[in-house]
Amino acid sequence: RFNDRFYCNVTQPPSFDGTTLTYVDLDIDVLVESDFSYRILDLEDFESSQYPAEVQQSARQALKELISLVETRSFPFDE
Repeated sequence: RFNDRFYCNVTQPPSFDGTTLTYVDLDIDVLVESDFSYRILDLEDFESSQYPAEVQQSARQALKELISLVETRSFPFDE
């Protein structure tokens, strides 16, 4: 969160090996403004990638869930 805005990355679930936390950023980002309007960023980068079909499906579902959280002002967008 920065300046009353949120910058959200869509990623694969992180993994932790006991020392290092790793994740794969799937290119899709959502910028949520202080008035809760939002923009989906870098969707073209995601769509031009060669991610497996199951990863693409999961990312699109995560994007839908993220947008739903913003639109319903659910945590963490509940201020």
